[in-house]
Amino acid sequence: MNKKMILILVLLSLISGFSVFAESLGETRLGFGFGMPNTVLLFQPGPYDIKVGYDFTEGSEYFFLNGSYMVINSRPINEIFSGTLGIGLFGKVSFGDENENDFIGGLNIPMTGEAALLDGFLELFATVAPAVELFPKPVFTTRAISWWIGFSIMLD
Repeated sequence: MNKKMILILVLLSLISGFSVFAESLGETRLGFGFGMPNTVLLFQPGPYDIKVGYDFTEGSEYFFLNGSYMVINSRPINEIFSGTLGIGLFGKVSFGDENENDFIGGLNIPMTGEAALLDGFLELFATVAPAVELFPKPVFTTRAISWWIGFSIMLD
């Protein structure tokens, strides 16, 4: 089994193990988003935000993992709209031929606007997360800016 497959299995195991503790953290949400990377699965136990994604762009495919703590979590703007601001870590494992590095990692600052519908059961969101790459070398580039639009549903 190659190193990339082992890394993916370890990351997915960590995420599933984290869900055991999610019940004590407050409201839990599960969602799906589209953007950069192309698709992300979203898991939000309380003030934590975990995104697992994949970019299907031919020649530059990569697996993406992002874990954030929301410092400002769903601060109400009015009855429907709210916003969040967090700090997190991200990692990308590249599979495509056009990628320079197999692994890129760093810090990001996710900023999200949310619209709660159906008494908060359904939430529409738009997120922008500027980042600083720390590995393999510290640099701020436009490729480190992730963004998504999507939805999430309340699980509890």
